[in-house]
Order: sequence, then C-alpha cells, then structure tokens
Amino acid sequence: MAYLIDEQKLEKVYLKSYHTVGRQKLSVDTIIDKPTISRHHAIIELADGKWQIRDVSTNGVWLNDKKLDKNLSYSLAVNDKIDFAVAGENSYVVGDLDTNCRYLISQSIPRQVIEVTDQLVIPNDDEPSFIIYHDKIINYWFIEDLNTNDRQALFDGGIVKALGTQWQYICATEHQSTEIMNNEHNIAPCSLMFNVSQDEENTQLSINVDNKEYDLGTRSHHYLLLLLARHRIEDKENGVELSHQGWQYREHMAKDLGIQMNHMNIMLHRARKQLSDLAEQGAPDLSFLLETYFGKIRLNCQDLSIIKGAHLETRVTF
Repeated sequence: MAYLIDEQKLEKVYLKSYHTVGRQKLSVDTIIDKPTISRHHAIIELADGKWQIRDVSTNGVWLNDKKLDKNLSYSLAVNDKIDFAVAGENSYVVGDLDTNCRYLISQSIPRQVIEVTDQLVIPNDDEPSFIIYHDKIINYWFIEDLNTNDRQALFDGGIVKALGTQWQYICATEHQSTEIMNNEHNIAPCSLMFNVSQDEENTQLSINVDNKEYDLGTRSHHYLLLLLARHRIEDKENGVELSHQGWQYREHMAKDLGIQMNHMNIMLHRARKQLSDLAEQGAPDLSFLLETYFGKIRLNCQDLSIIKGAHLETRVTF
C-alpha cells in the first residue's frame, strides 16, 4: 500500500494516484484544517513509476526540513518527513510507496482496509457476499453483489456500498492507466456532436455508433465534455502527438468551469454513467471515452463536431 503517517494522530493516510492536500473541505483528499494551510496546498502523485510531491500553496512545503520550490515536482522516499505550511508542524512521514495497489477503505469502521485483488470474495470464502473482479473487455474493476447480481464500478476515490457500509476505493497504480491508453485500437468507431447555445448555457450531445444515432439530451455535464473536446481539438491543431492530445488536470478543468473539485468529479461520474448506460439501448459501453490518468482527464473520441448556435464551429477527425 502507499500511505503517509500523520505524526500527530498516528493514523495512516492512504494515497490515491493523484492525491491533494489542503484546507478546502470536499475539494481535497486530505484535509488539514489550519489557517496557515492553503485551500489547495500540495499534490502528491504517481508519475513515471515514482511518487512525487508538488507545492501549490502560499506558505510552502518542507521535505526533510528543506523548503520546496513552488510548482516543481520532488521524488519521495520511504521515511521522508513532510511538513505543510510551517517547518516542524503539520508533519507526515512517508510509510510506504507501493506503485501497484488497490484497496477499499471503510468510511465507518476506523482502520478497516481491504486489499483489492482479482476475483476477491468478501467478507470471506465461507460466507461470500460480494466479489471484486477485473472486466478485461472494458478494462474496469467492479464489485458485484452475489445475491442480487448488482455491480458497481470502482473508480479511484469513488464510494461504493457493500457489507452494510460505505467504502472508498483507492487505486494507486500505473498498470491500469497504461492499459487504457494502449487500448485505443479497440475503441468502437463513433462520432460525437455537440450542439451548444450561443450563450453556452445549454449543451446537447448526440453520439453516432455504426451509423446509429443516440440522443443524450441536454445535460450540465455535457459542457464539461465540450470543453474537453475543444482542448483535444486545440492540441491537434497545434501538432501535439496523438497520445498526448487533450489531457487536462482535473484542478484546471474545475477552475475553467468555475466549480469546486467535488462538483466536477460528480459531473465526470454522471457523464461516464450516461455513456455506460447506452449499452441498455443496444450501443456498446462507451464509458471508456472518458479517460483518466494520474489526476488528468481527456475525451478520447476520433470524430468530433461542435455546432454553436446555428453555425458549425468545428469538425475534426483524428
């Protein structure tokens, strides 16, 4: 597992692949409620096989008693000491830096953690109630109720219900993200068409798959997809390499939308669910069109059209 140890509380802080620290409740993963702590103070992320920390605060971050330069990434090692805002205060020690781990953390029972492995039965083999497995076809992890066959997708930082309580799923691994990025050749041919009003208050989305059109209606989360489409198109026009086109940090997207991070994550969840639910109408599960990669997101579609008002804004194929 990958975790820090809070020196004051002597509690483990389990790390997501993209983990934020700060004072802003509901917008960060680890809350330090002190006036010297910025709303978004630091980012700890797994990149290129290494855990790194980045200071994005006003009052600074210290690593082993040395102040970090702002907005630069520094590699972490086990037993490193991290201080937020004031040297010697708000101290955490790096306990473990596993780069391939998945686990469920109970939201009601302190220190109860389940390590996630493929075909894991919980609570145990003698009294199986749920199974956790990896669907290799669509490359998603699921937890399924063995009594009702209801299943819930596991997304990094997401909440699922099982065994009468809520659990947060933490995915700290490069393996799954790499698989998703390498699966582009398996994506079903489809096109997305956005119809956005002149004032950009309303965004309608339709998807064409194998010459069949699906109207997804007008939803607030379609505007998020529209912004991601525009970033993808802009990168293509600027000559950015295909595999790097369209990637945006979640924090930047939330800022562009003028909303809190948790609100944007809800929008992402609703968009992904709507794309997944198309399977009920005979379409393939298109939730993989929304890709995530270490705190970044992008829209991965090969054919994008944007109509603003009554005029074609752009049409791009990749």
